[in-house]
Amino acid sequence: MNNLTYSELKNIWDGQKNLTDRPIFIDFYGDWCGPCKLFERVLNEVTPEYTDRITFYKVNIEEESQLSMIFEVKHIPHFVMISKDGGITPGSGALNKETLKYYLEGLISK
Repeated sequence: MNNLTYSELKNIWDGQKNLTDRPIFIDFYGDWCGPCKLFERVLNEVTPEYTDRITFYKVNIEEESQLSMIFEVKHIPHFVMISKDGGITPGSGALNKETLKYYLEGLISK
C-alpha cells in the first residue's frame, strides 16, 4: 500500500471525480492505534488479491491532517472507498477478513 499525501490527492481525485482507471481504497490510521494495527494485518492479508483491480493507499492521520479533514475522519481505523465514478463510501472500524472482502467486492462492482 502506498502512502497518500495531500499534494498527491489531486492526482487521483478532484473532489468529485476519480481521476484513475480503478476504484480507490484509502486506510486512515495512527501509529499508536491498537485497532489500526489489527486492521493493518487484515489489509496486508487481503489486499494482494485485489491490487490488480483496486488502488490502495494509507494515510497517517498525524502526518496528513488535511486529508483527515477533507474526508471527515473522526475515529480510526477509518477507510474511504472511491468508486470509479467518484462516489465516496466511508467506513470505520477494524474489519475482519470476510467483511473487508465484501466491501472490496462491492467497490469493484460500482
